[in-house]
Amino acid sequence: MTRFLARIVVSGILFATALLVVWLGFVRPAHAQILLGQQLHLPSWFPPVWQQSRQAPMQSSTQPGQTPATIPQFMESDDPSGRLASYQPAGATATAGNAFFSSLGTNGRTCFSCHQPQSGWAMNPGTATDIFYASQGNDPLFASSQLLTKGNIRVFIPVPANAEYQVSVLSDPYGCENSADYGLPSGMLSMYRRVLNATNLTRNAQFGSNPTSISAQGTIMWDGREPSLQSQFIDATLGHAQAGAPPTDDQVKQGVNFEIGLFTTQNFDNQAGRLSAAGATGGPVNLSRIGVANVPGNTFLPNPLAFHTYDAWTLPTNSAAQASINRGQAIFNTRTFTITGVAGFNDAGPGNPAPNSTCSTCHNTLNVGSDVVPGGRHLGIGDYSGVDQSGNQTTATALPPTDDQPLFSFLCPVSSIPFYSNPTTVDGVDYDEFETTDPGMGLITGKCADLGKFKVPRLNGLAARAPYFHNGNADTLRQVVDFYDARFNIGLSEQDKQDLINFLNSL
Repeated sequence: MTRFLARIVVSGILFATALLVVWLGFVRPAHAQILLGQQLHLPSWFPPVWQQSRQAPMQSSTQPGQTPATIPQFMESDDPSGRLASYQPAGATATAGNAFFSSLGTNGRTCFSCHQPQSGWAMNPGTATDIFYASQGNDPLFASSQLLTKGNIRVFIPVPANAEYQVSVLSDPYGCENSADYGLPSGMLSMYRRVLNATNLTRNAQFGSNPTSISAQGTIMWDGREPSLQSQFIDATLGHAQAGAPPTDDQVKQGVNFEIGLFTTQNFDNQAGRLSAAGATGGPVNLSRIGVANVPGNTFLPNPLAFHTYDAWTLPTNSAAQASINRGQAIFNTRTFTITGVAGFNDAGPGNPAPNSTCSTCHNTLNVGSDVVPGGRHLGIGDYSGVDQSGNQTTATALPPTDDQPLFSFLCPVSSIPFYSNPTTVDGVDYDEFETTDPGMGLITGKCADLGKFKVPRLNGLAARAPYFHNGNADTLRQVVDFYDARFNIGLSEQDKQDLINFLNSL
């Protein structure tokens, strides 16, 4: 059976699964929740999530993702653009007994369930489909939904008690919000998000085998809800794995050390060949050798020219494919445009508008492309910014909400959402109404100004990680490039777009 037909057959199964099982989990006595939060300094949003997720049925345990005995120091896998590779400067990792690969909870899930090497240590629909059939649908990974279509997992989070907004559910395609049997309790919302890649989190300050410096994360998780990688590992164990107790200090250290000792990039391109050929510095080994020892105090600053991987591919002897990648890198680093109407950017220092910006303005971590500056950005992906009356986000609806995701209405005080206005009156009170499939950071802070804000993600391994954006609403990199070209009126030509796509596929 072809993968296309397989997805049709499986979609009905996953729809039923979505109604029966939630993604995070567990029930504990109230005093135990309070004690846990005090001892581990977990975020304030987490205890209600823990309580709710433990009410979910436990998926039967199988071998998650066919965990190998060893993760080699260097490994490659095919993807649509060529070959993706991962490299560990400290050497191979034995998975037995390592917390990243161990089931620390009650449902059989591990970090490896969602963070697969062939998907750039994230998850894509193709990998999810392969695991589904290899396990006959019984892998613990599938206590979720939208994995086979968008690579999304379901997360649910409580609405902050002091939220500035009133929220209601406009569309509930799976019944996960309102179902009397399988829905969430009052005061909780659930969203569907892409799995973030658990790699390229460090810099090797000594150019040797020991990763000694964690690069600036800017924001951890799509909605910034985790203060550290350690906190994220604890919450994932208690939530995703439905553990009854937090992981030990040694287990937390094991899991985090594996992530920060791992480098992943595209290593071979079907057209351009080896990405470290002819003086280029592509591939994970070269990425692992970027040092920060020369930066005082290992301070991480935005790089106005974030990528230098293909500086050498400017000679007449370079192939047409190599020259295209070099031109794409130059476009990413130097093609200027004006950023306007972006909450979390234009209202957070640079001013509005911000001329002479480039792709590297926000994707500014050296040769990785995340944002070293904390906080999120609101671009209008998956929301109805098109109803905006302020004139700032009129091009932000190239990727509007899709009917396979829940839709929420947020009633906010007038003028409380930066660069946005959509006046409405409810029970005699004036509001600005904001409709979105995912409130992002606004669900963590409770602030209308944070609605729709998401972290700027790392760019390495994009060829293996389609679809794109936090909700998987862009099927291809062409859609990503088209979105930004329209959003900021960049004026890219067809050749510019193809060069930029070729460059992004080489990261």
